[in-house]
Amino acid sequence: SLSPISNFSPPETLARGRTMPPPRPPPVLMEELLEEVFFRLPPDEPAWLVRASAACKPWRRILADRGFRRRYREFHRTPPVLGFFEKGGARLVPIYSHFPAQADHPDWHVMDCRHGRALFADIGKSYLIVLDPMTGHQRRVPSPSNNLIGFTAAVLCTAQGCDHHGCQDGHFLVAVVRPKKFEEITSGWLYSSETDLWTEFASVNHPNANYFSNMDAPSVLVGDALYFNIDGVIECQLGTLRLSTFEKPIDGNGTVMMAEDGGLGYAAVVDVTDLTLWSREAGPEGAMGWTKLRVIDLKALLPDGALFITTQYGISRSPRSLMISGIAEGTQVIFVSTWVGSYMADLKSGRARMVSRPGRKVFPYMNFYLPAAAMEAASTGQGQ
Repeated sequence: SLSPISNFSPPETLARGRTMPPPRPPPVLMEELLEEVFFRLPPDEPAWLVRASAACKPWRRILADRGFRRRYREFHRTPPVLGFFEKGGARLVPIYSHFPAQADHPDWHVMDCRHGRALFADIGKSYLIVLDPMTGHQRRVPSPSNNLIGFTAAVLCTAQGCDHHGCQDGHFLVAVVRPKKFEEITSGWLYSSETDLWTEFASVNHPNANYFSNMDAPSVLVGDALYFNIDGVIECQLGTLRLSTFEKPIDGNGTVMMAEDGGLGYAAVVDVTDLTLWSREAGPEGAMGWTKLRVIDLKALLPDGALFITTQYGISRSPRSLMISGIAEGTQVIFVSTWVGSYMADLKSGRARMVSRPGRKVFPYMNFYLPAAAMEAASTGQGQ
């Protein structure tokens, strides 16, 4: 008798010469289920979206769909920090891999970054440039003055009620503020891309303002007002075109920011390693003032070795040069520069990572990066 082994025939030579049908493909997931999976890919890890887009054409089609892109932004609400521009330069430094290569413009000087746009001054030229870093699309903005020296500026979306999740190809505003030391005033202008016109702010008294130290001063948008950190705080009311000034909560290095409650805040490093946060609030009698919110020990927040370095002679160098080099607006993400390097730290999660060399002010770039959509937008010159 034949043994079981000798009696075995491969599937393709079974009895009666028939072959077995090929295995059935796995069931196709409904697009709605795939979308739910893709929604949960973290926006601060764009490599995951890149891999999903490259997996197959059906997945790429879903990720490139305008409806999906809108729902993905709504699901996550706050865009991640994809990179930053360093003071004195114009090249976007990506924090994560798989971000499109960026052209460098050696004559451009970064001034601001907000709502998916970056603002630059072209050294020696009489105009500003508004850039969409995702697509490379740029627009020139004429200078509001023939002798614009020692100024700072900000860019923002002009659409009322916009969630700023993908508006970088729409109309925008540019605000320019310039202290005039000898006249002891600060002047300002507001540009609208919709009208292509500048409107002048009412000047404000501002004694002792040093315009040479205020080039590219940081700003924050809170409600309908921009706030600049210029020898105190300059408030620019966009609706009424009114400028006003008030004191910072502390002298020395620090920066304006958005407080956790959505109001105006301020952050500074105090007593060497204490990151101190303030909020501007109304007092018992209605007068506005600064209230200290909390103190964060940077020794606990930053990785080991971030604050001290050992020289070749075995001497530990102290962290006396700690400074806040940037703020991601509307988030709890800050950039801190130490002897070792510049760190991006999330005050909410407590995570921190080195992202750059030490000592340079940075302007964080926040946006959602959906690879298929970005390639489509770059090919047409439009934003997402």
